[in-house]
Amino acid sequence: MALIPAPIISTSMDEIRPILRSKVFWVFLCALSAVLALAGPFGTAASLSIPLRLIYWPLIVVTTGTVGFVVGFVGCDVIHAYGVPKWLASLFSGVVCGLPVAAIVFTVNAVFLSPGDLSIEDGPLALSILAISTVISFATYLGFFADRPTGPVLPPYTGRPRLLDRLPEDQRGPLISLEATDHYTRVTTDQGSAMILLRFSDAIAEAAPTPGLRLHRSHWVAIDRIAATQRDGPRAVVTTTDGREIPVSRANVPALEEAGLLPPR
Repeated sequence: MALIPAPIISTSMDEIRPILRSKVFWVFLCALSAVLALAGPFGTAASLSIPLRLIYWPLIVVTTGTVGFVVGFVGCDVIHAYGVPKWLASLFSGVVCGLPVAAIVFTVNAVFLSPGDLSIEDGPLALSILAISTVISFATYLGFFADRPTGPVLPPYTGRPRLLDRLPEDQRGPLISLEATDHYTRVTTDQGSAMILLRFSDAIAEAAPTPGLRLHRSHWVAIDRIAATQRDGPRAVVTTTDGREIPVSRANVPALEEAGLLPPR
């Protein structure tokens, strides 16, 4: 068993890329940087001029905000993959992501400030960063995962995918594919398809023990339901047993080759 489940990391990164590309995310960080630069909290108003604060605070906010969000989100999914409840995983990931955030803060402080310039000592500052990081990580859990009607808590794996228990009884059958649509996942079996309110990464996890491949950021297909494959330039196209064509991203073509479903170049 791998120490870190690479598919979980890949899935988590696919989910947060739209957020990292969002203008709202960056506008928020820039606006917060400007407010802190003008206010000059923690003694920076006395220690740094406004031009320096307009460099110092964006460095702090943008770097720690981005690193903290990515490490916290991915870390939560990785820890959860080992069976830790999601809410508890968010707390652990908050502590973990607090470490690189603290390292960034102390590095920037060493460049811009002299000892004693801040109104808070290094020890309390480090503890404050860890505490804030943990609170933000838990708040992210509440915002993204808590209190959503994603279906009942299901029992451990038996002999079939847990995902089938979320479908209407007349649509439960061997899995063919999964498709992500916002917070929903379309589950297709040989008995039909249904939309369920469930994160794509969680749907893939609950598809076990059905062998499958991630073909695209929003597509997963059961291996035994792949009828044909063909190359499309650097990418590929998979045809399922029910006749649908599903695109394969460039990054996922090697997985098809390794599975013996597509001849290597």
